[in-house]
Amino acid sequence: MKTKLTTILALLGLSINVASAGNGSAGIGYASDYFREGSLVSAEALQAKASYGLKAAGLDASVGIFTNQPVDGGVDTYIIDAAFSKVLNDTFTASLGLQNTEFVAGVATLDVTASVSLNTILSPSLTVKRDTEDALYVFEVGASHEIDFDIAQLSLGALYGNTDVTSSSNIDYYSVGASLSRSLSENSSINASIDYVDSDSIDNESIFGLGLTINF
Repeated sequence: MKTKLTTILALLGLSINVASAGNGSAGIGYASDYFREGSLVSAEALQAKASYGLKAAGLDASVGIFTNQPVDGGVDTYIIDAAFSKVLNDTFTASLGLQNTEFVAGVATLDVTASVSLNTILSPSLTVKRDTEDALYVFEVGASHEIDFDIAQLSLGALYGNTDVTSSSNIDYYSVGASLSRSLSENSSINASIDYVDSDSIDNESIFGLGLTINF
């Protein structure tokens, strides 16, 4: 437990130093389970994330890092992603990037990611990922909506996905959820979330989360 806290705090401190040079954010949190692409990767875990963005050659460039550290055994997960995106005709946002996912157990994948979203009500989106080594695909469609209250912001979301497990088998999954965020200061906020998830590989599950985010 102490090692996991040290790892997360070190990543958080590094992200703060990097993000201070531009536009970024960093966060730390707790999740009752970690669900990713149709599978429950771990039970309760500590999590940390950071992102940094800037303008480059007329595009929006971003880089992010995320780690999931199970509290009681299980597989640690590290995800690093980088992408370029652009708003088209004030209607679409298109993005292209790379995502490296590494499990401490020794399994790592590098995916090419592409997504498009509509800048309209419910913000519908489509994301496609392709494993560069095994040519396995992930397809996800989602929608989200935000409601601002005087004291907090409510975010609602839903997602359906299909992921290749092997070249001849795949699983379907979906999630619906809500999160409530409240500002602590101009640059910080806390949030609580609940998600209901289900897939071909697991029984349905409710996942709870708490987090703190700092913007730079």
